[in-house]
Amino acid sequence: MPTKTTPAPASAAAAAIAAPAPQARVRYRVLPKGAGLVHTGAFDPVTGASLTYDRGAVVEGADAAIAAELEDRGLVEVLGAA
Repeated sequence: MPTKTTPAPASAAAAAIAAPAPQARVRYRVLPKGAGLVHTGAFDPVTGASLTYDRGAVVEGADAAIAAELEDRGLVEVLGAA
């Protein structure tokens, strides 16, 4: 007679692979070249213009990949992990 087996519990490594990786978040400062170009992703409801950051603004919790692209273009300076 065949015996029933219970499935083995998933290992922590297998669970980590199956779970989506969290997005890395960083802080960056807007440089003079990026003033008025780096935007929040929001739009002014009256004019429809995108809302932008001024020179020297520090943005918290930005996606690391996007921040790296902006830094490569000389628009921001990445300050470190958020």
